[in-house]
Amino acid sequence: MKKHLLLVGTLAISMLSAQNNEGLKREFERQNKENSAKFDSYVAKKYGSTAKSADIQKKIEEEKANLAGFFRNKPYFYQADDQSQILNNNVDALTTAGSVAGLAGAFNGEGILYTIFDGGRIYAAHPAFSNTAGRITNKEADTNPYSAHSTGVASIVGAKSSPLTATAPDGTTSSGNAMGIALNSTMNSYRFATTTLPGNTATSNVFQKIVIAQPKISNHSYGNNAGWNIATVSGATALVWNGDYYPATATEPYATFDLQGTYFTNDQNYDNIVYTNPTNVIVKSAGNYFGMGPALPGASAAPKYYTNENGNLTLFTATDTLPATNCGNGGDCIGPGSLAKNIIVVAATEVITTNNFRYNTSTDVVKADYSSAGPRDDGGIKPDIAAPGSDIWMASTAQDTIGSVAWQINSGTSMSAPQVTGIIGLWMQIYKSMFNNADMNAATAKTLTVHSAYEAGTVGPDAWYGWGYINAKKGAELLVGKSNNTVIFNEETLNNGSTNTKIVKASGSEPLKVTISWIDPEFKLPQNISWEAAYNNRTSRLINDLDLRITDTTTNTVYMPWKLNPINPTAPAIKGDNTVDNVEQVIIDAPVTGRDYKIEIFHKGTLVNNATPGVTAPQNYSIIVTGHTAGSLGTKEGSRALSELAIAPSITKDVTNILNAPKKSTFTIYDLSGKKLQSGNINSDKESVDLSAYTKGIYIIEVKTDKDVVAKKVIKE
Repeated sequence: MKKHLLLVGTLAISMLSAQNNEGLKREFERQNKENSAKFDSYVAKKYGSTAKSADIQKKIEEEKANLAGFFRNKPYFYQADDQSQILNNNVDALTTAGSVAGLAGAFNGEGILYTIFDGGRIYAAHPAFSNTAGRITNKEADTNPYSAHSTGVASIVGAKSSPLTATAPDGTTSSGNAMGIALNSTMNSYRFATTTLPGNTATSNVFQKIVIAQPKISNHSYGNNAGWNIATVSGATALVWNGDYYPATATEPYATFDLQGTYFTNDQNYDNIVYTNPTNVIVKSAGNYFGMGPALPGASAAPKYYTNENGNLTLFTATDTLPATNCGNGGDCIGPGSLAKNIIVVAATEVITTNNFRYNTSTDVVKADYSSAGPRDDGGIKPDIAAPGSDIWMASTAQDTIGSVAWQINSGTSMSAPQVTGIIGLWMQIYKSMFNNADMNAATAKTLTVHSAYEAGTVGPDAWYGWGYINAKKGAELLVGKSNNTVIFNEETLNNGSTNTKIVKASGSEPLKVTISWIDPEFKLPQNISWEAAYNNRTSRLINDLDLRITDTTTNTVYMPWKLNPINPTAPAIKGDNTVDNVEQVIIDAPVTGRDYKIEIFHKGTLVNNATPGVTAPQNYSIIVTGHTAGSLGTKEGSRALSELAIAPSITKDVTNILNAPKKSTFTIYDLSGKKLQSGNINSDKESVDLSAYTKGIYIIEVKTDKDVVAKKVIKE
């Protein structure tokens, strides 16, 4: 069969030295220019070079603004992925003082700035945001329209209490509350479309805007459908195949390929941004494409099209073999851009209406039938988490430059993603309050999201719900545990050729559970790749492959992490060597009370960064351990040489001291992003460390012997 080239060059990233944001800006500017040239060629083929009507010209302008990239010569476009949920995910425990033991006060998003990337401007004058002045700042030019979708997403993140009543066409009424999660937060609003920002002369695509905005927490309820899509063609509802298709000929059988589940250039971009900016937490919708295609109820009579070589829609003939329905095997229909390793991708569920709207058991969680499912083609766990997405009450507006006050009830992963965004923002607020205004990095946010999740679907992670169902209260409890040292919740560093080891004593009252997550360098795709090579490619997209194991020190039984099977996406997760995920979790359901268990984090191959090929670099990661006794906080294997280690003073303006460390041990100082700042040898019982050159904040002092490693926090005033 002939090779069908998928021209990645339009969005491919050479990225030989994207070490900082200036490198990112240059790369995204190159992509933007190359996209523009490709788009001009596409327009000439599709619409011709003659004068165009006003309607056609408007359509061309909209397509160019929403261009997501090119697969082969085929353009793909962004599209939006459309007060019981507050109780479903336990948000009220954070917003009500005294609901979480050890957590003082209520948290409603004070001091937290969310950034919303969506289809248009948020209607800032909407009463949903009127509880505090200046809650919404639109960063786009006033010539850009307000968006019902953007306004609704923002209201899910943080609308004030807004009781509403709706009347159905049959006259029945229902009531609800469009109240959001972070009621006192602020939000910046950008379009995901390519636009010219105020003060600029050149256009900026969404990746350039993220680099400009530098958001600590951002919501992205949009994506692209790489399989079957529902569209209007010649005034009729139709199904359009967004993959590649070649009808059978006298010498060749038919061929069809798609990019559902494919890690592609937009995923590279997100991963590169987060690796370069570790405190950028990006939350993205999984998409609403499950079940679209020939098997969709009522679809048999709908006309079905594919796009030919010139970009024109072509009707499938009665003898053509149609591509399979999206997620026809129960998984594999998340599109490129929602498969990045370093972002948090959100699936949608039905709202829990039993148990006073509270989660009680995993069977309470029901997948929304439209919610796209994973995993990634290499088996990577996507989505990462699930949240309510159906029949969500939200603010709305007229889609023009004037705006208006409206409300709607809507469904989609566009509605579930901002709930997760809102919750992580509240966790960030709690984190800041407990840890001297420190930022929570992307690895810590994901580890917290995964470790705190309710079970949903089959035991362990799965292709429908990811790691489970979002649980705001449990996440807050883990932050309290971090602050009072009742759980292990650290940011640590793994050096090349090293193994980080902890010995913990099981409490026996709950499972022993360990979760790690790390920000992995982006996987660099070749600039030109065939459809065959891209389609269902099982090659791991991991660059730095960390491994987590727990060993029973009495029986020497080794417990392994979860992993999924991409060939059979609905099969329950199994336990084994995970070579594809930058999240690993090991659980011992019934550990022996009081028994010592050894936790090990090590790696395969050589740890590298994303800047210079072949250059080694340590890998930072976040870890949470629960199910151990409070006095068992990660004492290391071997001698107890570091058991008396202390850092004093723990709050200082310049110098602190490492006390009682063994001679010939070493120390390393990191900031909270994991950046290594200095290191040295310890030659006395009181080793002085000068922090005067660093900015105010929290720093980690790690002390190592040949067998032990302990990390302590110090605050620089």
